[in-house]
Amino acid sequence: MKQILYLLFFSVITLFPSFLFAQYSEIDSKKISIARDTWGVAHIFAETDAEVAYGLAWANAEDAFETMQELLIIGKQMMGRKDGKEGAPFDFFVHSINVQKTYDEQIDSISEEYMRYLNGYCQGINDFATKHPEQVLVKKAFPIIPEDILKAYTVGFAALSGSVAKVTDIMSGNYDKKEISEPAGSNAYAFGPQKTDNGNTFLAINPHFKIEGPFSFYEAHLHSNEGLNITGTLFQGGTCVFMGNNNNLGWGKTYNHVDQVDVFELEMHPRKKCFYKFDNEYIKLEKRPVWLKVRLGKIVIPVKKMTYWSKYGPTYKSPSKRFFSVRCPAFFNLRAGEQYYRMNKANNFREFKSALNMNAHSMFNLVYADRTGNLLYLCNAMLPVRNKKFDYSGILKGNTSENLWTEYYPQTDLPQVESPDCGYVFNTNNTPTNASCVVADNCAPEVLKYADTRYGDNNRSHRFMEIISQKNTFTFDEFKAIKFDTKMTKNSAFWKSLSGLFDIDAKSYPPLEEAILLVQNWDGDASADNTTASLFMLTLQYVFTEMGYTDVQFTTGIKDSIPISLYVEAIESASKDLLKQFGKIKVPLKNILFHKRNGKLYPASGFPDALSPIYTLRNKEGIQIADFADTYIHFVEFDKNGAKNIQTLLPFEVTKTCENYKDELEMFNNRELKTMSLDKMQVMKNAVTTYHPE
Repeated sequence: MKQILYLLFFSVITLFPSFLFAQYSEIDSKKISIARDTWGVAHIFAETDAEVAYGLAWANAEDAFETMQELLIIGKQMMGRKDGKEGAPFDFFVHSINVQKTYDEQIDSISEEYMRYLNGYCQGINDFATKHPEQVLVKKAFPIIPEDILKAYTVGFAALSGSVAKVTDIMSGNYDKKEISEPAGSNAYAFGPQKTDNGNTFLAINPHFKIEGPFSFYEAHLHSNEGLNITGTLFQGGTCVFMGNNNNLGWGKTYNHVDQVDVFELEMHPRKKCFYKFDNEYIKLEKRPVWLKVRLGKIVIPVKKMTYWSKYGPTYKSPSKRFFSVRCPAFFNLRAGEQYYRMNKANNFREFKSALNMNAHSMFNLVYADRTGNLLYLCNAMLPVRNKKFDYSGILKGNTSENLWTEYYPQTDLPQVESPDCGYVFNTNNTPTNASCVVADNCAPEVLKYADTRYGDNNRSHRFMEIISQKNTFTFDEFKAIKFDTKMTKNSAFWKSLSGLFDIDAKSYPPLEEAILLVQNWDGDASADNTTASLFMLTLQYVFTEMGYTDVQFTTGIKDSIPISLYVEAIESASKDLLKQFGKIKVPLKNILFHKRNGKLYPASGFPDALSPIYTLRNKEGIQIADFADTYIHFVEFDKNGAKNIQTLLPFEVTKTCENYKDELEMFNNRELKTMSLDKMQVMKNAVTTYHPE
């Protein structure tokens, strides 16, 4: 009897994917070609877009199956099964924002074309999981269906928005609304024909993000006979290119400091349990219990938790029994993945704008360029239309429909600059009003109030403007060199705020006189061989740790009054550190600063908030290991016929697969780039290996 039940169960599971995908064509993997180049980048060729999606899923799984499963497992509320009590909070969050409700309400807005594409992707990842069951992290997470991918995009943007921190604050009893301050940065800039020496258009794409994990980057080239032909980067498990270029156009993205998350404290009924006041009546909170599946050793146990739903959305009960609702545009959006797909397939500025007008990406600045010389900077966001009567910067009273937003500003109302006369646009996570030679002042004050929450220019924007002011036009090589610059500029608010450090009388501290003078006279150069940058970096690292600073200070400057004694203490600590490790205080930066990949250390350069940035964590041996850095570099030169020259670098790929190909991290340290091509014949001719995903 048990054997019969087992066979019946196995048959249902085996047939499930076929039944589920019956409305679409079954993908024949023999019609898909994956060509690996010298650096291991997957170039995927097929007749249809759906077949290309299959190939992308397969290639990404070959390279980083464990990582690409992470976001899918989070979206399916199975992190508790995977990581036990450490993973259960993820499942709690996903349940609380009610992704299923968003899916049910918006699934009809997803086009048949994109669903067919997702079906191909799902077939690819499922087939890989079937053939490599030993690599599956949570067996119950499979098979993956298009619904899972759509939900994963919703969860991903929700996580990037900072909403997780707000929920954590509520559940832990903290009720602040501080900005998320992880160094999630990026550079993107573009020069039009009037700014280049040959009249072509140049674009630079340079995200700085996590080196490892589900938000690390993966590079690919997608080519179908249905009009898809694009190369660029995506997050692990992404279904389309997030940043890159096709033959006609390209774009980069940078993190923008948009206020996306609002917190409302509900006014509860004095006697009736779980009733809250809203527009002069009391409404009962919707209870949304969840049984979290939490792995303990080899067993999985159910743990009951309660979330709630109000007119404002997901609602949480704090330890002090107060109720707070958290509202974020990303919670209510299912179309982010399809917008990427439309951007990938756009052939001109008009079609690209049409994709942007979907307004399905809740955040990220965008810098765009194309072969006809069009440029665009856009502070992109699903920015809520908030009532001017209320201050949304803190906790609001959740008792009136007057402060409940339900609409978003159209793209035309957001800060932007299109094809300025000076021929350049840029963003380095600085204020959106400074994106070119003209001020992006097209938007109303109430828009800018929430689209520019970290107002000002950081070191990178000051340094960028400093460099481009030196010449009227740039060669492509000069254009690329801007991104690799490692200078801290004295024009920045940050540098100017260090006056207390520079005013120290070195002679008053004889044992530290040499070190103090070195720090005070540093020229701001953080190249690998600079022998003062190490002392300066360790000194500032000490100050930042003691004062609790984040990367915000690179924009605002140091506002607190820092006593000279702390600077002296910091210089002394940095000096002792270097003396202990090297016996001297003048040490090349490359001797203390490293990238780490697959257990191997690579000497590094750069400085926090330099155009070539690096943010580090100190290990037990005192070595500075990169945590955030130049995670992807992409340059493209367009002439009137299309993408003439594409050069990229993905230096921090951490998969074992990358060990079989040319080392891009060593290339990065040497400031070398690889040349990419959109031409199928050329790619196939130069491929190291070509195969079908089977």
